[in-house]
Amino acid sequence: LKFGIRARRVLSFPPRCRRAMRPYVLHIHERPLTLVKFNYDGDFFISCAKDGDVALIRTETCERIGTYSIPGEKQGAVFAVDITMDSKYVVTAGADGKLIFYTFEGEKAGVLNHGGILRFVEFNQKPGEQNMVVTCNDKLKTQSEGQVPNRIMVWQADFTKEQPLKRILSIDSALPMKATKVKWGPFDETLVSIDEEGTVIIWDALNGKQLHVIQAHNMAVTSLNFTGDRMLMITSSKDMTAKLWTMDTYECVKTYKTDRPLNDAAISPLVEAEKKDQKYHILMGGGQDAKEVTTTAASSGKFEALLYHMIYEEEIGSIKGGFGPLNCVAWFRDGRGFVTGGEDGYVRCHHFDNDYFTSKKFE
Repeated sequence: LKFGIRARRVLSFPPRCRRAMRPYVLHIHERPLTLVKFNYDGDFFISCAKDGDVALIRTETCERIGTYSIPGEKQGAVFAVDITMDSKYVVTAGADGKLIFYTFEGEKAGVLNHGGILRFVEFNQKPGEQNMVVTCNDKLKTQSEGQVPNRIMVWQADFTKEQPLKRILSIDSALPMKATKVKWGPFDETLVSIDEEGTVIIWDALNGKQLHVIQAHNMAVTSLNFTGDRMLMITSSKDMTAKLWTMDTYECVKTYKTDRPLNDAAISPLVEAEKKDQKYHILMGGGQDAKEVTTTAASSGKFEALLYHMIYEEEIGSIKGGFGPLNCVAWFRDGRGFVTGGEDGYVRCHHFDNDYFTSKKFE
């Protein structure tokens, strides 16, 4: 009887209420996603995965435009990708130790045999002068190069020259352990790295000196992301928390406690919007570790994307994910939706419906 009443009640809702926020589910990769990155204008995003594919996707229609690859070569796992603000160049960091630069249209612009297992790459943030990349790699012993240590490096790129890539900085002996990700700090003055011991380290971008060590989390830090001006940073961790930091004093201002190990967290771009459009929201993704997933149902694995309030530290809601943990999340540049990349190889593209902008629940 109860079931009958409940079913009738659902059917009596007006059609608008029943319509769910349905994502576009893109089966572009065969292996787990490693990163999803939007261009500055937000009309395209790039996804990369452990199958070596790097795909360019149009945000509005979610159709794949093409893939970045060198003809005749099959790349190994790609751990990171970045794109310049003017959408001229794309760079990929692969497990084979190669840093490959492409034009946005897909032509090969340059290849650097970096050495080690490349974990991350990012262009510097100076508009109109994005001629440097920061990288980090794991140590690796090979016959051709010998022992390559754990390193953070800065390279200068000028594709008009015969030798387009020049090494500017290398941090190796000062590195306490391998960095899993490294990004530019505010105004390109610092580098910010994270590792598996739960620490965040701030380095001088000119001389590689260690400026600050923050014991941020109790377990591995899995990601770091910033607001547009890079003055606020959010870190996520396997210790089931995400933390918000100010980049001028390196102080933790907010802590977001969840019930799952987190793989990524991102701050809504609408934090910096005009007063009427402002949304103090944070998106997080994670879930039970991939190797334990076979033992649980999708609901108990906690694979949903979580939406939290940035100031009140409260959960606003959750959006159903796939059949494995979420490895990466990214907001649309206009804050009107988000993209997630999962362990199951699917890219899910969510466009918010009007309730997100009109309902009091989401203020």
